[in-house]
Amino acid sequence: MSTEPVLAKPQWQELFLTLPVLRRFFEGDPDSLGMHALLRQVQGYLEALMRHADRQDPVVWYNLGFNAELVHALGDVCPVPIESLGVMHNLVGDINQSLAFIDIAEAAGVPADCCSADKLAVGSMHLDLLLPPTCTVGINTPCDSQVMATQVMAELGRVPFFLIDVPYYDDERTIRYVAAQLDELVGFLERHTGRRLDIDRLRATCDLSNRMTEAIWEWLEWRKRTPLTQSSKLVAFTLIMQILFAGSTAGVDLAESLLCEARNRSLRQERFFEERVRAIWYQDPVWTDMQIYDWFERDLGLTVPVDVFGFYAQEGLIDTATYETMLFGLANKLVRCHPMARQFRGNMDIYIRDFLHMHEAWNADCGIFAGHIACKHAWGGIGLFREACRRAGIPLLVFEFDMFDPRITPYDEVFYQVERFVNEVVLPRKQRG
Repeated sequence: MSTEPVLAKPQWQELFLTLPVLRRFFEGDPDSLGMHALLRQVQGYLEALMRHADRQDPVVWYNLGFNAELVHALGDVCPVPIESLGVMHNLVGDINQSLAFIDIAEAAGVPADCCSADKLAVGSMHLDLLLPPTCTVGINTPCDSQVMATQVMAELGRVPFFLIDVPYYDDERTIRYVAAQLDELVGFLERHTGRRLDIDRLRATCDLSNRMTEAIWEWLEWRKRTPLTQSSKLVAFTLIMQILFAGSTAGVDLAESLLCEARNRSLRQERFFEERVRAIWYQDPVWTDMQIYDWFERDLGLTVPVDVFGFYAQEGLIDTATYETMLFGLANKLVRCHPMARQFRGNMDIYIRDFLHMHEAWNADCGIFAGHIACKHAWGGIGLFREACRRAGIPLLVFEFDMFDPRITPYDEVFYQVERFVNEVVLPRKQRG
């Protein structure tokens, strides 16, 4: 099958037509540097897909637990996260396309209680909507549902498949174990793409990854200021940067734009809403309709300075001195830093500790556990999480929903639950001191 018909299909063409419209819409707010950068880089990614398709460059599929620095370091190889098409429709395209992918995946046999992110990927693959891969890379993070997605990728990709195994630990031995697999992955990618990994290009790629990471860290520092002057909905973009843009100039541009916007708005002391409550949104963001965060801010005075998708742990940068240190640094990112993979892979200890750290560092008043129905790792430890919040004196809201499928819990129900929690629990508690 040729690559050109794939991007000519309606599911892709709709994105090509929608993004310029959205960019013109946001031109009315020139200070929204983060949203401008996101739309600019997503459009740039689509244009890059077209160039790769026209040149018939090698294509590497991978799932959302992986960072693509090694793929970028091969030169003209096209990285394709298998969830990308469905997620882009959910965020900036037509959500009905995303729901169709979910329904197709379930009709093909994916259990209803698997993650909708994986259903988006499976639906896309079943419809042959992704550029045909030269080879595929799977990683067993951030959760068990992703393991299912990698199995489907290995089957439907019909090309050589490489699996990265990340154990349920985060010590140095684990990182060296993963780094050794990345060394094997380099040989695998070289054999099947026909491209050689150049050490200088890898170093340049890791430098870009480090610049993006440092910008993310500084951006999150500005979001610690009270009151929050930048939109709550932007914080979850950290995960997008890592999955799609790590190791590229696009990732640096997006991270630095988010940082610049937060810094500028804070220094100007802009106030678009009255901040009454700050919440750590723990678990999945509401990506089916990001305007809900605007409603939270405007109607409830509720802000979200950081969430589990946005938090990027300061566990060190990539040491670019040697090939070996770069592989170690990339493995460290996958094990200790990558949002979700850091918290969801092992026991509840780091999951709870990260929440308590975020609550204190970002000066929050409460926690909101927006529990994706498929996040069994979190639901399995919800009792421990509740108890930790009770002991710390942190009000906690717990409800069930699906970050990509509003049919599970409608927007109005999500807003109602949050509204009651803010007005009947958090604000009275704050008033009592």
